[in-house]
Amino acid sequence: MAPPRQRARTPETPTNEQLAQNLQQLTQTMQTLSEALLYNNHPVPPPQPVGHRDSERLVSGHRPPTFAGEEDPVVLEEWVRTFYKIFSVVGCPEERRVELAMFYFSHEADLWWEHEGPACLEERDFDWMALKDRMRERFYPAHVRAAMYEEFLHLQQGSSSVVEYHKKFLELARSARMLVPTELAKAEKFVAGLKYETRKALTVSRSSSLKEAYVGAADLYRVQQLQRGSYERASPISRTNSSGAREPSQDVPVP
Repeated sequence: MAPPRQRARTPETPTNEQLAQNLQQLTQTMQTLSEALLYNNHPVPPPQPVGHRDSERLVSGHRPPTFAGEEDPVVLEEWVRTFYKIFSVVGCPEERRVELAMFYFSHEADLWWEHEGPACLEERDFDWMALKDRMRERFYPAHVRAAMYEEFLHLQQGSSSVVEYHKKFLELARSARMLVPTELAKAEKFVAGLKYETRKALTVSRSSSLKEAYVGAADLYRVQQLQRGSYERASPISRTNSSGAREPSQDVPVP
């Protein structure tokens, strides 16, 4: 008996979904070939890292201040400190910090960078730290440093509050680091400029840092203000006139 003949297999008819997938793959292949032909002589540059692309937007989102080139070390240091904090918060790459910072120059600072900037950027290791040094050299001139050094040398609290005196101390200390090279030296210089009563009290405790001296002086100042207020409230309500009779105070109604 002859074996049964096998039925010839017929190819399966592709479904509509398979046809759509094949058409999509063909379209993508053609698009890839077209781009390869189009950019054969002009390769497409690789995409920039996200940090580079978003740095400018992230920095500008914090509304950084502009620097107009004032010959005032306080203004300059505030500007530098603000940008340092912004760069740290947004994670700005080191290689973009100079480029972004110079965008916020205006007036004298912008003119200075227009003349000096190209030469600075040609230097091999010119970075954010180098920019700060150049700015201090230009906008923190020797005669300003000398004047602030002299003012710091003779700084006294006078009629200022402890908070005001401390703020002025910090501003001037930048120009006279050689006078206060350590925390102990800063504390001693700070205490030496305080009013006599506060200075006498802090000399006994002998603060080892500027922060410790400032906190102690601020506490004493607050106590002195409270004592002065209590004394004024406890003043007599009547005064003695020239004849020895007591006059009623203006705050006390006359019966």
